[in-house]
Amino acid sequence: MSWMQFVIELLDKITWPLVLVFFFITLRQPLSALIPLAKKVKYKEFEVEFNQELKALTEQAKGEFPEFNIDKKSLITASADNLPNSAVLEAWKEVDDAAEKLIKSLNQNIDLHISTRYKLMENILLSEKIIDRKKGKLFNELRQLRNKVAHAKDFEVGKAQALQYIELCFVLVDHLNQRTDKQSR
Repeated sequence: MSWMQFVIELLDKITWPLVLVFFFITLRQPLSALIPLAKKVKYKEFEVEFNQELKALTEQAKGEFPEFNIDKKSLITASADNLPNSAVLEAWKEVDDAAEKLIKSLNQNIDLHISTRYKLMENILLSEKIIDRKKGKLFNELRQLRNKVAHAKDFEVGKAQALQYIELCFVLVDHLNQRTDKQSR
């Protein structure tokens, strides 16, 4: 084996590991910024769901630290100035949480963790006559706008639209929370 063949074989063996190392070093910062946004990470048999753990920790923190119970509507409204799309998604999350809480108060055994979760929630709320048709229509329209913001490429919401969306979401959240309170009595 000549020294040239040796160098070629050596380069052949270390090229891919070097490319991977370079890739991870170069993209370390953008990848680390994406990790907090992940809801689920799965590798072979190892799977972690951040959303459920984070929800449980948040509820525990609310119980331990009363000052943690800050006005979410104000926070979301303030974020609409700089991040209107993000504010829309956060406002919808409040609707989602209130609807889930109401549905679970009626039926503990229902599984809402499916790909068409929001449509299922809407169907349950309407079919069980938990909300009337007008509020069902509002739920549907808010859901559709949320889906556009979340999934449509280059879809941007303006600040005024985001503020109006947030207001409508919290009107619906208040109604759903009132219904939940009536159920628990």
